[in-house]
Amino acid sequence: MKGSVAGHLILKDWQLYRMPIALSIVGGVMSLAIFQWGGGWEGTMVVGSVWFYVALILVGTMLPLVGIVNERKKQNLAFVMSLPISPIQYTTSKLVSTVGMFLVPWLTLTISGLMLVEARGIVPRGSIPMMLILDAMPFVGLCIITGVALVGESEGWGIAANVFCNSSYGLVWYFLSRVPALMVNTKGPVPVWNSTVLSVLSAEFGSIVLILGLTFYLQSRKRDFI
Repeated sequence: MKGSVAGHLILKDWQLYRMPIALSIVGGVMSLAIFQWGGGWEGTMVVGSVWFYVALILVGTMLPLVGIVNERKKQNLAFVMSLPISPIQYTTSKLVSTVGMFLVPWLTLTISGLMLVEARGIVPRGSIPMMLILDAMPFVGLCIITGVALVGESEGWGIAANVFCNSSYGLVWYFLSRVPALMVNTKGPVPVWNSTVLSVLSAEFGSIVLILGLTFYLQSRKRDFI
């Protein structure tokens, strides 16, 4: 019974937020189209790139704030916890639904971007490692906002995490662009997976696993869940 309730909660989130997910995919695909139609012109490449990452950042921000923070704000959580479901199962359902919903546009747009680079040749294939590093940043941001929204139990904490993540993307990109080992091969004909690239990617995906694990741990130690 408990497992079925958790499954229904996951399905409910997917049904409620399928439209924003679809819109983020449409926005990302349109940005790639602008990138392609520009034929290598710098202006359209910049606009397309910015809109591409904005689509990922917006959906990564919206899903935890609407699906977790608003649920508590509208006092729906008390009703949910009156159902035959444990706090950890609720946490699991929220993490599975939020991360799962984000993976749909994230994988779709990431794969589409890679296919565009491979097929059209508008930008050098050497930019692929850096592209993947930048694509992983909204994923990390999603996990931070989701974890803080669940553990923090207030709208203020969720908004603070949102502001922190959204204000950090530009700074992280600035510092990464100053790392020679990351940028030296971006204009090359083939992607180069040197130790620095692999270390950054490992740090990003390791952070995702760590944040999700820490969220489970902190939730499991709560005595007053509601």
